[in-house]
Amino acid sequence: MASLFATIVKNLVLKNGKHTLRIAVTHNGQTRYIPTKFVIDANEIKNGRIVKRADKEMINIQIGKIITTYEERIARIKYASSLTCSQLVTMIKESSAGDKHRTFSDIADEYLAQMDATDRAKTHKLYKLAANRFIRYTGDNTLIESITPLRINGYIQSLAKDKLSATSINIYTTLLKVIINYAVKMRYVTFDVDPFVTAKVPAAKKRDTHITVEQLKAIRDANITEHNLSVVRDIFMLTYYLAGMNLVDLLDYNFKRTGEIRYIRKKTRHTKEGENEVCFTIPDEAKPIIARYMDKSTGKLIFGRYKNYTSCYNVLARKIKKLAEIAGVRHYFTLYSARKSFVQHGFDLGIPLSTLEYCIGQSMKDSRPIFNYVTIMQRHADKAIREILDNLK
Repeated sequence: MASLFATIVKNLVLKNGKHTLRIAVTHNGQTRYIPTKFVIDANEIKNGRIVKRADKEMINIQIGKIITTYEERIARIKYASSLTCSQLVTMIKESSAGDKHRTFSDIADEYLAQMDATDRAKTHKLYKLAANRFIRYTGDNTLIESITPLRINGYIQSLAKDKLSATSINIYTTLLKVIINYAVKMRYVTFDVDPFVTAKVPAAKKRDTHITVEQLKAIRDANITEHNLSVVRDIFMLTYYLAGMNLVDLLDYNFKRTGEIRYIRKKTRHTKEGENEVCFTIPDEAKPIIARYMDKSTGKLIFGRYKNYTSCYNVLARKIKKLAEIAGVRHYFTLYSARKSFVQHGFDLGIPLSTLEYCIGQSMKDSRPIFNYVTIMQRHADKAIREILDNLK
């Protein structure tokens, strides 16, 4: 029989010095770990129980429920003794037999526990907000099978009554659907009628965020003496030069390895299957900016005193509007405008959408039959990026 207990893995330390509380599964001489949603200090656990915290009893109860659930799943596996520890962990996490009569709150917690709260902090926070919003509407003990089209419609109407924008309602409803679909995939529930079958979800407002080639040139060529604004301009231009590479990926990349970019977007690496690696040669325009900020020992970019994602994000939030003023941009403008502009400028030049999708790491639609016959490769990306950047000369 496998042994399960709460623990931490001391060499897996989060950026803030804390630890993810994990469920250790010991089986057939091996141990594997299942992360939970709880984050603790190293000295806050003793003999598998949480200590020295005001909420220790609540956490111990929750962890006890998780361990009991896993033990019940193991008991239903007739051939568990013949499995490796990794195989057993996979089975109890997926729970192919399914657990009936689960609450939405419990399932949402389970879904979030599988999402790394540090690696995908913004996504984790957004899903948490969406789940909590629905729980406030339905109640904490709502069973997943009691979610009906009538209840979904009522929830969407409640969001509208709270004066949320069409975009916010669309996001909350989409994320809710992801969690409910997860419950269906895990066989926690079977719906005779899809809860969203009659849902009238307002379309998200499409914002005009890209800028013209001339406006981009104005940002590139502006004489900026203010340090933090100069950093913001460099991040913006580097994002454009590197085919819309997101800030989180820019900060994570080791630029001293090669003269090319080869990465999988953090946003999609956990959610999409198949080949989704982006590869292209680093263009000459990007090299001076990279050289200016690259830490020679790690190859990572450090923008002066803005050394991590949060500090970079904050300075962008404070100063990006000044870039808009420099370029005479009067519509909605963020760092994302660099990514959007790269694609728009490429499209205006007649570059195929499939190539642009590859360049920015956007998943190409497999439903388009043509992709059974063609493959987008690095040489296509290099040619497209060069054409877009030459258009700035």
